[in-house]
Amino acid sequence: MRTSPTDTDCHATDDVTVVDHHETSDVELSVTVVHAVLEATGKEPTDVNLNDVIQPDALNRLFSPKHDGTPRRGGRVSFDFAGCHVTVYGDGEIHVDPNP
Repeated sequence: MRTSPTDTDCHATDDVTVVDHHETSDVELSVTVVHAVLEATGKEPTDVNLNDVIQPDALNRLFSPKHDGTPRRGGRVSFDFAGCHVTVYGDGEIHVDPNP
């Protein structure tokens, strides 16, 4: 990744970029999503705005640990962003399809 956080793993399967956002990462999930889209599309950070499609704070809280500290498991959210179809899974895996 061009500006990849060090606590993520990235690989591509076919045309889909898959990134693993680790729970222990100091980088917010929304930032990892943006980096994954930049990697998949070759766009510059100034070319994309996550706020246009989903509130970053809400995305971060959706998969953050519960109030008692236990991790959330399961679930997913999908949205279109910067010409890509993005799916974020509860286990931290992010799929970015640049050819939806």
